[in-house]
Amino acid sequence: KGKGHAPWTDEQLVFAGETFTGALRRFFFLSRYTGQRISDIVRLNPNDEDEGGLSLPQKKTGVRPWCPIFPELEAEMATWERRPGPYLLQDEGKSAGKPFSANQMWKAFDREREKHPILKGAVPHGLRANAVIRLRLGGYSALQISDMVGMSVEMVEHYGRNADRKASGQAVLREYREQNSKPNVKQLKNGNQE
Repeated sequence: KGKGHAPWTDEQLVFAGETFTGALRRFFFLSRYTGQRISDIVRLNPNDEDEGGLSLPQKKTGVRPWCPIFPELEAEMATWERRPGPYLLQDEGKSAGKPFSANQMWKAFDREREKHPILKGAVPHGLRANAVIRLRLGGYSALQISDMVGMSVEMVEHYGRNADRKASGQAVLREYREQNSKPNVKQLKNGNQE
């Protein structure tokens, strides 16, 4: 029910990717490409890596999604220092080096958002919508997205409602044309192709 959290705009995504540094940058990339809640992002650590993905029971629901580490996230993670503990550690003040709570991460994001008018209206939970939309436009089913993000199929559909319907339709048309442009090849009994 309700309008829900809006996905970040393309301009906001580009800005954050080019501007954010430190723990906030890590938070942004983890959120954008896994679609997890802030309470789970602050808990993610190298021990949650599982054969090319991330798997951690969600704090709110207990569901254990398996989030693929997509190439964009993998490239970003390759720049991170490998150490024990959560990926996100506070990088300033008397709490430097300590893990974030969800509330502390929210405050860090709020401080950054106040500095940059382009981020007006952006909230961390909106990145969850961006992740769902990205997967939807990638051609994945609601059930597959549910497994990757840890939402019910109904919630995947709810979060995906903000997808660009034209882009989605164009993706279907491209796939249709690609499938129908391949010549039909018949395999003969002697192993040759007709």
